[in-house]
Amino acid sequence: MKKWIKVIIAVVIFVIFARALIVLSGMENGDVITKPSIAVMDISGQIFDSSSAIETLKKLKNNPLVEGVIVRVDSPGGAVTPSMEIYDYILNLGKPVYAAMGSVAASGGYLISLGADSIYAEPSTITGSIGVIMNLVNTQELMDKIGVKSVVLKSGAYKDAGSPARQMTEQDKKVLNDVLMDMYYQFTDIVIQRRGLAKEKVMQLADGRVYTGRMAQQNGLINHLGSWRKAADDMKDKLNKPNLEVYEVPAPKTMLEKLTETSSKTELGKIISTKTGFFYLAEIY
Repeated sequence: MKKWIKVIIAVVIFVIFARALIVLSGMENGDVITKPSIAVMDISGQIFDSSSAIETLKKLKNNPLVEGVIVRVDSPGGAVTPSMEIYDYILNLGKPVYAAMGSVAASGGYLISLGADSIYAEPSTITGSIGVIMNLVNTQELMDKIGVKSVVLKSGAYKDAGSPARQMTEQDKKVLNDVLMDMYYQFTDIVIQRRGLAKEKVMQLADGRVYTGRMAQQNGLINHLGSWRKAADDMKDKLNKPNLEVYEVPAPKTMLEKLTETSSKTELGKIISTKTGFFYLAEIY
C-alpha cells in the first residue's frame, strides 16, 4: 500500500477517534448556557421512548441559569407510557413551563402539552385527537393458505388475546377494549384536571377528532394563539425579566448520529410505525 494512502487512513481514524472522545466526554458546545435564560427544547416525531426528552428536561431542571422552559411540540403522539412519562416530568419540573405547538400536537403530543403551565398554538396547528388506538394484524387466513399452523400453550384464556395467528373472539375484544378504555379515561381525567373543563364537555370533545389551534382555543383546550416566540415573550413578562436570553437547546442525537452527523430519522420512523399495541396517536401524519 502506498505511503500516502496509509497517511489518509491514519488521519481518518484519528478524526473519528477524536470525535468519539469529544462526544463521550460531553465537551460539545451546544449544551452550554452561560447566562440566565429561557430554554427552548423540541419534542418532535412519534413518541416511542421518553428517555431522550426526560434527559434534556432533567438537565434544564437542574441548571440554575434556566429560569423557564418552552417545550416546542411537533408530534402526532405515540406509545401510551412514554407520553405519560414526559407529561408527568413536565408537570413536576419545578420551573415555569409553556408548551408551544407546531404543525401538529395531537393525542400524545397534546397530552405532554397538558403538563405545561400554559399552551400556545398557531391558528392552523392540528391538535386534539384525544383518545387511544390499538393496532393489530391478523394473518390466520394467510397462514392457512400456505399451510402454517400456530401451536400455542397458554396459562389463561386471554393470554394470546390479539394474536395474529387466530381470529379474535368477542370476549377477546371486550378484554382488550377494557384496557383501552381505562387508558382513555386516564387521558380524559388529565384534560379535565389541567384544563379546568367540565367532564361532560371533555367527553364531547374527546371522541378522537382533531381541531385546529383556533378551534382548540375556542373549546378551552389551549390558552393562546401564537408561536413559541410569543410564549417566550409572555414568559419574560410573567417573570418580570425582559432581558432574559432565549437559548434553543440542540436536538439530542444518537451516538451514531453524533459521530457521523447523519440522521436516520426517516428510516427509523418507517420501522417504528409498524409497531402494534396501545397508542395515544393521531393517525393523520
